[in-house]
Amino acid sequence: MITVQGLTLHFGPRPIFDEISFFIGSEDRIGLVGRNGAGKSTLLKIMAGQQPFDTGTIGKPKELTLGYLPQEMAHNLELTPWQVAEKAFEEAITLNASLERIEKDLEKATTDEEAIELATLLAHAHERLNTIGAADHDMQIERMLKGIGFVEKDMHRLMSEMSGGWRMRAELARLLLIQPDLLLLDEPTNHLDLPAIQWLEDLLRTYPAALVLISHDKTFLDRLTKRTLEVIGGKLIDRKVPWSQYVELRKVEREQQASAAKDQQRYIKETTDLINKFRAKASKAAFAQSLITKLDKLERIEVDDEDLRKMLVKFPPAPTSGKIVAEVKGVSKTYPDRKRPDEEKPIFRNAELTIAKGEHLALVGANGTGKSTLVRMIMREEPFEGEIKLGHNVIVGYYAQDMPERMNPTSTVMETAEYAASEDNRPRIRAMLGAFMFSGEDVDKKVKVLSGGERARLALCCMLLKPLNFLILDEPTHHLDIQSKDVLKEALKNYDGTFLLVSHDRDFLHGLTNRLLELDDFRIRDQHMDILELIEKRKALQGADIGKSSAAKTKSEKALKTDNNDHNDKRERDKERRRVQSQVQRLEKQLAELEQEEKQLQAAVMKGGTPASEVQKGYERMGEIAQRIAATMKEWEDASTKLEELGEERIA
Repeated sequence: MITVQGLTLHFGPRPIFDEISFFIGSEDRIGLVGRNGAGKSTLLKIMAGQQPFDTGTIGKPKELTLGYLPQEMAHNLELTPWQVAEKAFEEAITLNASLERIEKDLEKATTDEEAIELATLLAHAHERLNTIGAADHDMQIERMLKGIGFVEKDMHRLMSEMSGGWRMRAELARLLLIQPDLLLLDEPTNHLDLPAIQWLEDLLRTYPAALVLISHDKTFLDRLTKRTLEVIGGKLIDRKVPWSQYVELRKVEREQQASAAKDQQRYIKETTDLINKFRAKASKAAFAQSLITKLDKLERIEVDDEDLRKMLVKFPPAPTSGKIVAEVKGVSKTYPDRKRPDEEKPIFRNAELTIAKGEHLALVGANGTGKSTLVRMIMREEPFEGEIKLGHNVIVGYYAQDMPERMNPTSTVMETAEYAASEDNRPRIRAMLGAFMFSGEDVDKKVKVLSGGERARLALCCMLLKPLNFLILDEPTHHLDIQSKDVLKEALKNYDGTFLLVSHDRDFLHGLTNRLLELDDFRIRDQHMDILELIEKRKALQGADIGKSSAAKTKSEKALKTDNNDHNDKRERDKERRRVQSQVQRLEKQLAELEQEEKQLQAAVMKGGTPASEVQKGYERMGEIAQRIAATMKEWEDASTKLEELGEERIA
């Protein structure tokens, strides 16, 4: 589909890409990874034809359709989400016009070559029309917008009334409805809540397009990609495994390279010693010269560069606070309804919450349920009814969603840190900035020239420059790369104070909190479980509701039948139940076998001394097995649901 050869790009003296080459096939599912500023987004822009480059070539078929979602884009604010999504079907109009033109040209073709080329274009146009399903586009638009989180009344509101996140969702819906041959997605989950992320993940798993995905969500990458491209130091590393397996594979490869380089250095030293020993002897001069020639021809083993820079986050000991850190008592909050200005839209009704000293909590729930609103209410940035009070000697550190944008753009990094630091911490400012990867001339940069990731790091650094015992963090990982998120997560795990966190990142939340606060039905529900347990619980409840609905429908229909029909129906149902029971048992056996094979492969690839080529093959096979497990699990879930609808008991 796309062939990139010898691509080079410099920003000033620094090479962003230094003669990189790669190929994207029609079935590739690629995770594009690398540090903030490594060039990931730039590479997507180049492939999308929106960024010039210095040298190299990019080859792609002229009939290739490409869908590109950047992190930031201009929106037509006079349109509604429905109208934005509807633009996906403009291609159908163009294709129908092309069909007429190609058919006329085909009739006039004078050579076989011309006829074959036109016939190929005609077939592709018909294929695209079938793929995008233009005939039922209203139904497709509604399904797509609902899946991505829009309720029906918001589908026809102007984009000017919506936040940047909802505008980006509308553009994502349009892009997915186009069904391009290749999708280029730059951080598509940044503006999605957890239900929408799961919906998008399920959609993209079977989406009929090649995919290049930039994401700092490790779970999202692992579930959607089979190949990883890492941009590092102007070079590109390409491995046919998803992210987590890539990390382990690269670790093994570097260890083997280091071992081989060490052995080679020992050989070079021993050979050099022999040369020095025999060089002066006439009888051994020829032998010494042959050794010199051999060393000259020896290809030196180099250990791949690794970007070892990372944030060094360690929260200082939290000052002692009272046992109760914060209390929310009978709090209600409403917003004016945009469509009905005279009416109020409720966010909370008599909400209650007590936060104790040392608790690590996370606020979760769909967008619009009030997570950021509650945080702003605690910080007194939003009016409310009821009572919210902080405990004795509670010192709050607040990271807002827009904290990177709140900083003065004309101040330098050093000035921003100096303004945030307490008097006692002023001597530590330069060391703290260094810990957050601002060193040398970096501290003199203006905030306005920093990337999103750099601003996020600076905002976090400023929080640590004063004594705190209650951290309130609203989406702190939005602009952080995977390595920085891991460092922040570990620091929060070890924090001896209290924190309240808002995040939609499953991997970041997993194992981090000891209590979840789920916002739903205008109140705060306590969930003493991990985020992955809550996700499974929600899935199970959703399935149970579907099951109840199906069972009620079956019962209602059965009551209308005659006794004779009831008897025949029961016999057919029992027969179908046995068939589905057999299918469930077969799938359970397949799952057990696949999981056993996966376990054996994991043990094999982690075994010391295994050649790198075998390790990579092992990881590739593990990737295939993971896909088969997911597909088999889906079959098993469908069969199990059908079995429950046919009757609760299983037939032996």
